[in-house]
Amino acid sequence: MTQKGFLMVTMAPPPDMDEEFNDWYDTEHVPERTAVDGFETAQRYVCLAGFPRYMAAYDLTSPLVLAGQQYQNISGEKYSPWTKRILRKVRGLWRISGTQVYPGEAPVMQAPRLLLLHYGGLRETRVDELVSQLRATYDNHGQVWQLRLIRNEPSVNELSDYVAIVEGGEGLAAIRGPALEGEFGRHVGVVNEYARYWANRSDHALSKVVDER
Repeated sequence: MTQKGFLMVTMAPPPDMDEEFNDWYDTEHVPERTAVDGFETAQRYVCLAGFPRYMAAYDLTSPLVLAGQQYQNISGEKYSPWTKRILRKVRGLWRISGTQVYPGEAPVMQAPRLLLLHYGGLRETRVDELVSQLRATYDNHGQVWQLRLIRNEPSVNELSDYVAIVEGGEGLAAIRGPALEGEFGRHVGVVNEYARYWANRSDHALSKVVDER
């Protein structure tokens, strides 16, 4: 059975370009992607602690969606002129795409906060142990709504990067446990906390359209 896919992109515009950057994301970039078959959800987030400032996350029916013709028609060499101009100016461009290895088919939740943990250079044979350590750290906290683990593809020399996504309420970054300590803690390269972007906008129309797909 094909595993659920996931796409995440971070970036930060120059301060004097923030308004145009968000107009581009809200009116062109996200609508282009949600129109592609296989894009199930689209969410934008603002970083509360860390860098880059903005993150977008998409649930996919399969990682193969990104290799499909519909997506290829709006990416890479097919980017719009506006997209190409924006991408030339942003910093912190980081893209994670791959499969959701835990917990099965669970999609994003409409949580007010999201904690992102990036684990670099792990062997696939350690994934079950990582999931166990993440669950030991986050499962028994009331402010945690959901935990997910994404494997970035492709792997390099049998080593893969993983992104743990913890969704819930305030205070996620203050939680401590085995997933952040010892051997696994040494693999953590990024710990960023985010708030939902559209939840903080005065016009909720776009949020309603995207969230209810």
